[in-house]
Amino acid sequence: MTPSDEHLLRIGDLSRLSMISVRMLRHYDEHGVLRPARVDPDSGYRLYSSTQLRTAARVRELRDVGLGVAELARCVPLLDDAEAMREVLAEHRLRLETEAGTVADRIRGVDHLITALEEPPMSVEITHRTVPARTVASLRDTIPTYADEGLLWQRLMVGLPAAGAVPAENPRSVAVFHDPDHVEAGPDVEVQLDVVGPFTSHGEVACVEVPEQQNAVGVLHGPYEGISEVMEALGRWVAEHGYAFAGPMFNVYVVSPQEDPDPARWVTEVCMPVTRG
Repeated sequence: MTPSDEHLLRIGDLSRLSMISVRMLRHYDEHGVLRPARVDPDSGYRLYSSTQLRTAARVRELRDVGLGVAELARCVPLLDDAEAMREVLAEHRLRLETEAGTVADRIRGVDHLITALEEPPMSVEITHRTVPARTVASLRDTIPTYADEGLLWQRLMVGLPAAGAVPAENPRSVAVFHDPDHVEAGPDVEVQLDVVGPFTSHGEVACVEVPEQQNAVGVLHGPYEGISEVMEALGRWVAEHGYAFAGPMFNVYVVSPQEDPDPARWVTEVCMPVTRG
């Protein structure tokens, strides 16, 4: 070590003082997060200045709230820019909220599976129903995931007054799933609300005349985790009764989450348009 290196910290010293392992400090060096102040050309020792302790502490804090190595590397030059760091942390917080929602959904799914082990299989009765022609206010778009359907409902309800659309008495709230198969992202979903009569389409709210339909209908009582049993029953009924699918599946929300926050009281009609095969 040269005299100029006497006031530099070896990697082990930095590790103890920063509470970051030597292995991780080497990893951070390789990925541009925390470069040594100097590398001894003879020994290859990584040497750090005492001023880098503050950077190391901030890196550890950001790592502990979930930022990955690439994000840490982008953040290091911004550590003294409060506004830039506030933006980075706000974006990360939003990601964490989304992840927390996903985890909560999975926990509910696990609870449903546990309950299903302790209960007899759900008995789903499928009925054949003729649905008369309807006039609806419609809004159709692709959304990030099926779970984001509520965004379409919000937009539809905001756009109704400007379109002059008047909801019918006891209107049916319907979501139509237009993709020919299940998609992992970007589903094509249309939400419909019965209205008293035709109106002029305005903005993203369209007036749609839905023709009479023949549907196979299964009723889901409770949270949407149970929909697989209904779908299975629909598939069996269509095959056993000589029908074929004749259009996109849709849900009719008889009792929706907006009407009752208790999932146990939700009622959803799961509908498959059918025709004789």
